[in-house]
Amino acid sequence: MRYFMLIITMIILVLSTACTSAQEDITSPATPELLNSENYLDTHVAECRANMRAIAGQAVIFFANNANRYPEDLEEMGMAGYMCPACSSTYIYAAYFNEETQEPEYFLSCPQPSDPNHGFIDNGIPSWSGGQNPDPAQWENFCRNSMMLIWSQAVMFFANNGRFPDNQEELGLAGLTCPACGQEYILIGSKTEFYVACPMPTDPNHGNIDFGVPSWQE
Repeated sequence: MRYFMLIITMIILVLSTACTSAQEDITSPATPELLNSENYLDTHVAECRANMRAIAGQAVIFFANNANRYPEDLEEMGMAGYMCPACSSTYIYAAYFNEETQEPEYFLSCPQPSDPNHGFIDNGIPSWSGGQNPDPAQWENFCRNSMMLIWSQAVMFFANNGRFPDNQEELGLAGLTCPACGQEYILIGSKTEFYVACPMPTDPNHGNIDFGVPSWQE
């Protein structure tokens, strides 16, 4: 039954990507469902920042595999299809050589033309790393959307690697945390199982997703 659920989930993801590809307008493959209009902004902030973390993670992998240079653009690192979920525009990315530090660096930014937008990552450092969180009233929705995002990315990781990830870093989502406690999510992955849970040490916390089944939808 669980293998059947995995196959169905992967088919849905493939079909959704195929539809957008046909229009040459690929949105991010990680798209948690919006629970209501009130958490629309917070959901898009979480999703956009997770996308930027994924791109930043891929840039580091590229750097390690290509003689210590960052990719020239998103297409070179295979991330051209990632777009901000709010404005459907491709992320702003630039690799350059820092004359002051004498090191190669990169800059990645949300393309949304508003001030403030969803932030940026400057050579691996997120602009929101100072602890910016959504309103406490939205923490539960924010956390659950983050877990849905992790599950979506884990399915694609499985499709490419034949196993589920061991941690968030393998997904390019290192640093994605529960807004209430500031801790990274609890992940248990193997060749056949995947479990992600809110790390907040309270009972109940924000829930978990056991092989695609959210605890809050049971």
